[in-house]
This record gives sequence, structure tokens and C-alpha cells, in this order.
Amino acid sequence: MTAPAPTFAPDAPDTGFAPARAYRDRLFRAWVDAKRCAADSEDPADHAAVGAAYTAFMRAHLARDERDHLALEDEVSRLTAENLRLRGAILTAAAAVALPEAAE
Repeated sequence: MTAPAPTFAPDAPDTGFAPARAYRDRLFRAWVDAKRCAADSEDPADHAAVGAAYTAFMRAHLARDERDHLALEDEVSRLTAENLRLRGAILTAAAAVALPEAAE
């Protein structure tokens, strides 16, 4: 007994995916342009732009919930860095206030 042959949809352009492909193509071109501009650059901002363009391009291939999850992780990282920066500023200010008292 043999299994029936699978039936495939007729070959037709998948017009439903055209907007997503165009969007990803624009992101890919932006990444390539950023890489080209940063290739000979010493500016860290140029290299950060390459990283941001690559991240946007790769995340465009993820499902919505995966993109949302990564966006939340990015926000947690940003807030953690902000917290550390503020904690350092508080400690610096506290040390500056404590120094005159220690001199007496």
C-alpha cells in the first residue's frame, strides 16, 4: 500500500509576503550601507549604527512575540545601566559630601 502523493499549491507569487520582503530588503540595504560607511571609520557612533542596523534586520525575521521579548530585554538592560550610572553618581556625591567632614 502506498501513500498518496502530496498535493502542492500551484506556483504563484506570494504577494502576501511582498511588504515584509520589501521591508526586510530596506533593512538589509541600510545595514550594508552602514557597514560600508563604518569600514574605514574610527568613530564609535558609526560602528554602533552598524550594530543597530544589523539588529533591526535580524529582528525583522522574528515573530511578533519574539521581537517583543527582545525589546523588553533591551529595556531591562537600558534601565540596569541607568540604575548603575545613577548609583555611581550618588556614591560620588556622597563621597564629596563626606570628604570635608573627614578633613576636620
